[in-house]
Amino acid sequence: MYQYGTADVRYGQYVQFGGQCPLDLSGSTSYAVGFWLRPRAPIYDGKLLGSGSNWFLGLHGLQLTFSLPGMSSRQLSGLELRPDEWQYVLINFESTGTSAGEYTVYVDGTVLIEGSQSNITRSTTPFVLGMSCDAQFFNVAFWSAARSGDQLKPVWDVPQPDPTLAACYSFSDGSSVDVSGHNLGQASLLNGAQVVMLAPSLRLVNAAAQPSPRDGLTMSADGGPFSVHAWFHLEAPSPYQADSHTLFACLDSVSNEGFTLGLQWDETGYNLQTSGYVTDGKRGWGKITRLPPGAWHHLAATYDGSTLILYLDGELTLEIPGVVQPTLAQPVWLFGAQPSSRVAGGAAYDFQGHLQAAGLWSRALSASEVQQYMSQDPSDVDGCVAYYAWNGTVLSNQVTGNPPLFHNTATPSIVVTPPSDSTPPPGSDVAAQQLAKADPPLPSAQMSFAQPVAFPAQKLLTQDQAQAVLASLEPLLATLPESTRERMRSLSRDNLYQGLARVGGPGGAPVGAFTGQVEGNHFVYYHHTAKGKVEAGRMQLSVNTECIGWIVTVAATGFSMLLAAFGVGFAGARLISPIQKAVTESTALLNTVKSVAESSVQDADSIIRIIKAFYTAGTLGKIFGAVLTGSWFTIAANCAMLLLQVAALWATGGAYVAIVILQLVANFALFVYALTQRPAGC
Repeated sequence: MYQYGTADVRYGQYVQFGGQCPLDLSGSTSYAVGFWLRPRAPIYDGKLLGSGSNWFLGLHGLQLTFSLPGMSSRQLSGLELRPDEWQYVLINFESTGTSAGEYTVYVDGTVLIEGSQSNITRSTTPFVLGMSCDAQFFNVAFWSAARSGDQLKPVWDVPQPDPTLAACYSFSDGSSVDVSGHNLGQASLLNGAQVVMLAPSLRLVNAAAQPSPRDGLTMSADGGPFSVHAWFHLEAPSPYQADSHTLFACLDSVSNEGFTLGLQWDETGYNLQTSGYVTDGKRGWGKITRLPPGAWHHLAATYDGSTLILYLDGELTLEIPGVVQPTLAQPVWLFGAQPSSRVAGGAAYDFQGHLQAAGLWSRALSASEVQQYMSQDPSDVDGCVAYYAWNGTVLSNQVTGNPPLFHNTATPSIVVTPPSDSTPPPGSDVAAQQLAKADPPLPSAQMSFAQPVAFPAQKLLTQDQAQAVLASLEPLLATLPESTRERMRSLSRDNLYQGLARVGGPGGAPVGAFTGQVEGNHFVYYHHTAKGKVEAGRMQLSVNTECIGWIVTVAATGFSMLLAAFGVGFAGARLISPIQKAVTESTALLNTVKSVAESSVQDADSIIRIIKAFYTAGTLGKIFGAVLTGSWFTIAANCAMLLLQVAALWATGGAYVAIVILQLVANFALFVYALTQRPAGC
């Protein structure tokens, strides 16, 4: 299970660090302070971090403010922070002499406030988090020297050991101690401030997650050995819910035969219940456990071909010999419900809570393996056929890269619990468990560069053509505050150059990209994951296969890039069917792709021309429908992101346009690369 602790501070609450100030704030010495911040609500003229009355970092609404002793007025950022999202804040101060220096405030590697100050007066008061804010804090670190180069980039983990690291209050393990090694002193949580555990997870309410049909999972359905496990979090059910709650099920969609495992509410707690088959028919078994609601637990089932064993929190709980799993003709695997042809909607006994780290295996696990993979990612282990971490931005099967199908309503969420209510795996170290690796909380935090990226050696674009692409983005840059245009312009250039280096160089397509190629009489899509490329789908081609295949690649790449720029993503094989109709039936689209490919200069307008051709062909709405219907795995998460970004664009006057620009130019090189692959005679 992945979880981490944070300092939770509401208005009027605060956290005081140690008994002394770990830094020299007189201005005669350089220093840096960095921390992850998740503001929950706008605070007008409130303080996030302060030392004394005149050294502070605060908020004016969602704009950062910064003040040094001796300043006539505080400094105010031009851009707003994003509410309810983790952002990395770094205050960098470089001394230029006695009581003087230059200050820079970064957010996710981008400068929001900068300037210089002289006549700085000393502050020796211990640092305080909060008092007039509503936010959460993670990995609050203090350095006795300014940061530079790659050190300016956001890092989610506890800072690496460094002679200049004066103190660090991580909170990640649920405690409030200094983890820098200097033992500055425990932080004091005052007026109700507390450390809480956050567990990113998948929220299921009258919903279910189904492994992708492309994975072809037959575990349990073929009568052979299998294992399944996950962490779950359940609250007490309402009077209107059924007492049974299914965590895992593999049933025949017609006969309703198969395997189920879940819990049953008995008015005081949850008891285990499972069903399967023995020689004389279907049976149900139970175990009184009376698990109290509102806490995390781990449940696993293993079957070796004759014995079904259940493990609760890593300990053997129920052993059932003589089980004979039948071979299912039309099997359906579900997490969070059991498939049923007898009820409306096709699912029953819904689980209403949160799931994380769900794994499915084609073999039986030993007791020690069950404990081991409670806290370790098993996606590279033999026999693991599906693993859904559900602890970050990646929701797909981490073994194959294929997304699950989400039925009804399933959304990423965060469960907040006290440290005492988080059950660690048996025999594991609690601190190590909390610090397990996970996806960074903010994808855009990776889109910053400490040093300018040089124009790469490649054959996709000349430097003049690249400059033409960047020039076409100027209307978007004009919507940003004037104080940040030059910085966004530089980031756009760096992202384009990095994309050209990755796509046009020896590294191949970047992780997350979709590419395609003709193989025989099929056009095959590939999804490029961190573990290599995996097949995402294919469609049959009948005539002029190389040319049609190339047209599919160009059209799909241009379309998916535009979607990705707005946070919707790419649906993989779901796009293949409507795109096939578009490229085989639309003369307008074929002519547009041909003219774009033959253009001597590839600019950002090429994307728009492809999209207009989809409109002309009358197929764009059909493709959108294929992407956004049928319980596609990102319909909840990514469409919500799209709406939030568009709403924020109008609300903040362009702050989110910067993110769109960065995503657009980072992927533009893949589109250009697709254009260059035109077969001879096409």
